[in-house]
Amino acid sequence: MINWLSEKLDRISKHDNYIRPEKVRNVIRLDANENLVLDKKFLSEIAVQTAKTTDLREYPLEQFDEIYKQLAKFNDVNEKYLAVGNGSDQILELILSTIGRGRRATVFTPTFSYFINRCELHGIRVDNVPLSKEDNNLYKKEFLKSAYGSDIVYICSPNNPTGNQFDKQIVLEILDSLQDKLILVDEAYVEFADYSLTTDVIKYDNVIALRTLSKAFGLAGARIGYLVASDKFAHIFRSRIQSPYPLSSLSLTIASVILSNFNYVKESIELIKKERKRVFDQISEINVFKSFRSDANFLFFEFYDRYYSIIQALEREKLIVKALGDIYDRKGCIRVTIGTREINDIFLETIQQTI
Repeated sequence: MINWLSEKLDRISKHDNYIRPEKVRNVIRLDANENLVLDKKFLSEIAVQTAKTTDLREYPLEQFDEIYKQLAKFNDVNEKYLAVGNGSDQILELILSTIGRGRRATVFTPTFSYFINRCELHGIRVDNVPLSKEDNNLYKKEFLKSAYGSDIVYICSPNNPTGNQFDKQIVLEILDSLQDKLILVDEAYVEFADYSLTTDVIKYDNVIALRTLSKAFGLAGARIGYLVASDKFAHIFRSRIQSPYPLSSLSLTIASVILSNFNYVKESIELIKKERKRVFDQISEINVFKSFRSDANFLFFEFYDRYYSIIQALEREKLIVKALGDIYDRKGCIRVTIGTREINDIFLETIQQTI
C-alpha cells in the first residue's frame, strides 16, 4: 500500500468510533430511541402505496419540491431557510468536513458522541465543558468561557444521552453572545420537548438547527434529516455543499406523507410523553437509583453498583437498553427508550424485581 495512505489509515483507525447498535433478533430494542409507539402498519401502508406510485427511473425532482413544502408548513418557516439531507448525521458530517476542518469546537459533556467522533476525524479540537452532575444542567458562564476561544459550538437540546432540554432563555443568551461562532443546535428529539428554536435561528447568520424524522416520526430507516438556518447558509448548503440527490424518491415521498399526517404522529408523541412521566415517577421512588427528568423519548439513569445485575436482568427479559457504564463521573449509567405501556411495564417490573 502507498506509504502516505497507510499512515493516514493508521491515524484514522486510532480515533474513537461511533458504535451502531447490534442487530439482535427476538428482543425488544430500547437502545436506539426509535418511536416504538407509532403503528408499524401505518408506516408500512404508506411505504407500499409510495412504492406503487413512484417511478424509480426518474430523479426525485418533484419529491424535493414537496418535502420542502411540507417541512416549511410543519416548522412555520419559509422554504428558503431549509435544507434536507440523508439524516441529520449526514448534514452534520458535511458541515464539519467543509467548514470545520482544523478548527476548535466547544461541547458540553456528556452529549451525542457522534459529534465528538466526527470532530476528531476532521481534525477539529474539542473542548469539553461538564454539565451539572446533579441535574445535567448547563453552566452558562463556564460554557461561554470555552466557547469564546472556539470556532464551533455544539448544543444538543434535548441532550443525548441525558434527555434534558436546556432553559430557552439561557440558550438564546448563548446565541446572542456568540455571533462570531458557528453554532449547531441539535434538536433531534425536540418534538418530545417544550420548545424549538427553528423560528429563532433564522434571525442569526451563524446558527443552524438540526432536525430529523428518525425519532418522533418513526422514519429511522428512511434517513430523512434537515436543517433550519439563515437563507444564505441554507442556499449555499443546498446548492454547493450537499450532493444533488442525497435522498431517494421513496424516502422523500414517504416523509412528505408522514408530515401531512402529523396529527396521527402527534398521538404517539403524547403517549410517549405520558409514559415517560409514569416510568420516571415509578423509578424515582426507588431511592437506591438516580433518575433524571427528560424532555426526549428516553430516560437516563444512574444505577451505581447495581448496573451489571440490572443489565443482565433486562437481557433475560429480552430488553436491550443503552448500557453506557461510567461516563463523566456518573456511575453505572443506562439510557432507556420509552416504548408502549406493555413494554414499559416489563422494564419497570424487571427493575423492581432486581432491587
